[in-house]
Amino acid sequence: MREINRVVIPVDKSDASKIAVEEGSHIAKLLGVDVSIIFIDDSQQFIASAALEDKLRKEHISSLEEFKKTVESRALEATTEVIVGLTPAEEIIKYAKENDLIVMASHSKKGMDRFILGSVSEEVVSRVNCHVMILKPQLNESNSL
Repeated sequence: MREINRVVIPVDKSDASKIAVEEGSHIAKLLGVDVSIIFIDDSQQFIASAALEDKLRKEHISSLEEFKKTVESRALEATTEVIVGLTPAEEIIKYAKENDLIVMASHSKKGMDRFILGSVSEEVVSRVNCHVMILKPQLNESNSL
């Protein structure tokens, strides 16, 4: 196995992202490497208002700062970045380097949601040139059937 130089954690505003940051920072601590937390903003293709874009960007930055605090609480260095792009998977693939470990959570979409939205984690795993760890969210009573 090649040496891992950085843990990259793609996030959104979901609870699953909180778990990815916690687990990813734990792994980074064990490996003795830094963490990069990225938020892919694909809203530009849907939003025509500059004011709304600015508001969303501030929300993304605020979310990233909270995630960064989680990483830094483990005495790790963390960088954050909002990346503007059309598709999250494509931007994650472009961002990752060969010696990275990507730690991301799957949203476990099924049926029509998966058909329409696709699977970001599945596309990243199949196309990226580095290691990827996919975290499966815990099932609860509302989504176990």
